[in-house]
Order: sequence, then structure tokens, then C-alpha cells
Amino acid sequence: MIVMAKEHKNTKYLVEYGDPVGIIAAQSVGEPGTQMILRSFHLAGIESTISTSGLPRIIELVDAKKKPSTPITFIYLDDKNNKNFEKAEDMLKKINEVRMDSVAKRILENFSKGKIKVTLDLQELQSEGLTSKQIASKIAKEFDLEAKADAANSVIVNMHTRNLKSIRATSIKIMKMLVSGVEGAGKGTIRRDEKTGEFYLVSAGSNIEGIMQVEGVDKSRTTTNDIFAIYRLFGIEAARNSLANELKKTLKEQKISVQDRHLNIIADAMTASGNIKGVGRHGLSGEKKSVFARAAYEETLKHLIHAAAFGEIDTMNGVTENILVGKQIPIGTGSVHLAIKKEDLAKVKPKD
Repeated sequence: MIVMAKEHKNTKYLVEYGDPVGIIAAQSVGEPGTQMILRSFHLAGIESTISTSGLPRIIELVDAKKKPSTPITFIYLDDKNNKNFEKAEDMLKKINEVRMDSVAKRILENFSKGKIKVTLDLQELQSEGLTSKQIASKIAKEFDLEAKADAANSVIVNMHTRNLKSIRATSIKIMKMLVSGVEGAGKGTIRRDEKTGEFYLVSAGSNIEGIMQVEGVDKSRTTTNDIFAIYRLFGIEAARNSLANELKKTLKEQKISVQDRHLNIIADAMTASGNIKGVGRHGLSGEKKSVFARAAYEETLKHLIHAAAFGEIDTMNGVTENILVGKQIPIGTGSVHLAIKKEDLAKVKPKD
């Protein structure tokens, strides 16, 4: 085995038997994390407002939060659209999530006549490439009601009822309805890659599944920082890769160098079960087989009482539980057990 290891071209990356790779991975991320605290506060209000970065982003990832605090999708366009700014603008209008409350100035309810009047913002309509007739058509289709646009850039909705509760409920739904774009895509902007010269979109949302259904989007390159959105669409392997890449990207942005293999181990551990699990008490730490290992992390009394009540047995195979009771830990030389034959033992001469 030793000869083979020496001849291997990647010998320097090999791990010796008994190396505590999990502990080293945790230390490799935990120690730089203390440096990231000051940097995160220093950047507050500047670039960090665009997307969560630094230590808050690391915590978000390792805790496996269902939704990132600032979801972002990088939308790449196909060869027909990525070099033309006007086509990129058209693609942005198709994807941009526009709701009624962003294009309407006000909404008036006429309870005596059973009608709702939505006054539209002409400037906002033009910027989104919409007309009052299109808005009226969408309201009529969405709620199965009679809706007409008038000359004053307003839409009149006939409720055919004077029920106050029904009119009020409908007006609230109208103001929240999706007017154009992709549900959950958020607002986007156009950016240009300085190296390739192509245009791409950055959207403040994570509905990658809906975005990919838009014609003209390059499905092979479009991605998001929402790990669970990746998991739902592409599966656990893609989520594992995305998690590792997000960890690498976040550390790189802070100019902190951590070897990829440490981050890969964390991503592997979090996704090995087929689901994405955080490292805290609701995930990996809370699901350890060892009673003492669970008790050493958080909620000590709860775990000990539960183990006593249900008669749990701790086999003491891990590191944490052995440290807790003062035994030799099963890593490094502690993972090796020496034995000697009886006949050889008889040959050993006792010292005087």
C-alpha cells in the first residue's frame, strides 16, 4: 500500500488511515468564519445589499435554510439573443415579475354600483411594455369577470354584485395578481460579460423552473443560489454540487482560501441521505446515533432524559462521546489496536 501511494500522481491529496477529515473540514471553515464577521459588517449597506454574503451566507448554507434571504438567478440567453441588447431587453420583459400594485396608482371600490376601478400608471405600463387593454384582459381571464379599459388609462371591473365582502376580497386579489412575467422570478437587470461580450440577466428570484420554460433561455447555464430550487428541479447530486460551489464562491468573495476537499466533505455530509440537511440540532448533529454526541452539542438534558427513558445504548464509536467520558478517541493512533500472540508473549522477558 505504501509503495502504491508513493507512485500515485496525486499522493499529496491522499488521506492517511485514521485522519479526522470531518474535524479538519469543520476547522477549515470555522476558523475563517471568525475573520468573516468583521468583513461582513464592514460591507453592510454597500455590495452586500445586492445579495447576502460573508458569514450570514455561510450560516444560511450550512443550516440548510429553505429560502435564501436574497434569492438570485443568473439567466443566460441562447445564441440568438445573447449578443443583442434589444433582444435581451425583450427577454427581460418576458421574465420580469410584474404585479398589479406596481403598475396601478390606486384602486377605487364602488359598493353601490358593484364596480371596481383600477387607475393605472401610464409611465410604468410603458416601461413594462403593457397596455390598459392587456391589463383588462388579464383581470377578466383571471377572475372570470367583465373588465374594460377606458380612455383615461383605467380599468373598470363589473362585479355583478353589491356584496361588500366579495368586492373588497376581489379588489385585494386584483392588486396582488401577476400581470406579466414569471411567478417568483422577481425583478431583473441586464448585465454584460466583459470577456465574451454576451448579455445575461440577473433576477431577484429563484423560480428557475418557470424561468427555464421561457423560450430563448439557455437551460444548460442558467442557475440560482437557491439550493432547494436546484434540488427540486435537478435532484440531490446537482444540489450537492451547487452547495459546494456556493460555499467556495462565498469564501472566495471574502478572499479566504479553503481547499475544495474540505468544502466537498461538508456538502457530501449534508446531502448523503438523499435530502439536504443542515449541520445543526435539526440536522446532522441532532441525528447522531451516539447519545453523548447529541447531548454535547445542544439540549443536553433533553437527550439524556430521552435516552434514559427509552433505554438507548451508546457504543462509543465516535470522537465526541469518547472525549466526554475521558476515553481514547478513535482517530490517528487511537484507531489502531495492537495484539500479540500468547506464544510470543511467553517469550517476552520481564524486566527486573
